[in-house]
Amino acid sequence: MRHTRKTDGGLTLIELVVAMAIFALIAVMGLQALTGAMRMRDRLADIDTDTAELGLALGLLRADLGAVAPLLFYPPDGPPLSALRLDPAGRVLGLSLAGQPSLPARPGPGLQRAEWRLDAGTGTLSRRVWPVLHPAEAGQAAPEVVLMTGLRGWSLRTYWEGIGWVAGSTGNTPAIAPEIGPADDDEATERQPESYSSILPEAVELTLQTAELGEIVLVESLK
Repeated sequence: MRHTRKTDGGLTLIELVVAMAIFALIAVMGLQALTGAMRMRDRLADIDTDTAELGLALGLLRADLGAVAPLLFYPPDGPPLSALRLDPAGRVLGLSLAGQPSLPARPGPGLQRAEWRLDAGTGTLSRRVWPVLHPAEAGQAAPEVVLMTGLRGWSLRTYWEGIGWVAGSTGNTPAIAPEIGPADDDEATERQPESYSSILPEAVELTLQTAELGEIVLVESLK
């Protein structure tokens, strides 16, 4: 009896090349999907960080605006400052606060002075706090903490009864230098000192110009 030998032909060269091409295509597609997922993860992480940063900054701004008290601030190296004050350069917003918690906790009404500073060069917004309204020395101020980046600018408007909305933190008209009479000295008159007040407006509108989100407007009633 004659037996026939059954042989296995296997894959031909063409079939092997096709199989390798398919595996290579699957590997490339998998790598692209993995790369896309990693990029998406990084992008979502950046968005989450930016959102948390923005939420913290806006939350603190709202809390400070809502806690403004009609009390003057007496810096250790200068004249008294108004309860709500945007400096002439438009870079530092100072607010006298009451009822805000402090670290470490101190007994009393919780009177503080918060200063928000816009750095136009770096586009950052930072905050520092004086633990009292009558500090004895400059070292009592807490270090500045950067709370927001990507800020192009800001503007402040205040609403005053009988006047309406005005730019800046005061409803008073700018002081006018007196005219020079015949008996006055020929030299330029000295700049009049900045007025200060503990009176608060009815409301405050703070507009932040951000690089990515455009304008963000905060409106807070102070009455």
